[in-house]
Amino acid sequence: MRVNLLPPELFERQRIRRRTVLVVVFGVIVLAAVGAFYALQVIRLGEVEDDIRTQESENAALRQEIADLQDIEALQQEIRDTRDLLATLLADRVLWSGILRDISLVIPPETWLTGLSGTLGTAAPAGEETAEPVQVAGLVGQISFTGRAFDHRDVALWLSRLEDVRGFINPWLTTSTSTVIGETDAVEFNSSVDLSEQALARRTGGAG
Repeated sequence: MRVNLLPPELFERQRIRRRTVLVVVFGVIVLAAVGAFYALQVIRLGEVEDDIRTQESENAALRQEIADLQDIEALQQEIRDTRDLLATLLADRVLWSGILRDISLVIPPETWLTGLSGTLGTAAPAGEETAEPVQVAGLVGQISFTGRAFDHRDVALWLSRLEDVRGFINPWLTTSTSTVIGETDAVEFNSSVDLSEQALARRTGGAG
């Protein structure tokens, strides 16, 4: 059996002191928990800000890539527009430089030209006069040639080779006359060929 010899007042003070200590300890624990939670939130906030900065950097890089792609697309569109404009400008035109190149590729080695003239449109029908060229369906022009060869077989070869040029049709021999050049027998000829629509807007030309 325990007998408490302390005065009641002292016992009450001790009991209040113990409660106070408990409250203080609990408050310290709560404050420590709050501090730890705050510190954790600060760390997490820093991580979130880092993630935001990283994402913003990635977004900026993506925006730059999109801008670069748009520049490439704009350049490709400009190229397409330029190609379309060039095709429009060349439409219904005969590029004589390509035609002259084609002729130089097919002329036989024993034949040479002394004159060449080209016209767009075709001559008016016999008995009719017109100030403007007459367009015949499928034909866009005509080329007339004067030249010389060593014999009539070379002239025939010249006509047959004209048929091999894309856009050349109806090769026609007007005259083929034997002559003498110096002391060499030769042939002087006049020929012509019609230009079909395939001769229009040719960029590279070519026989065959």
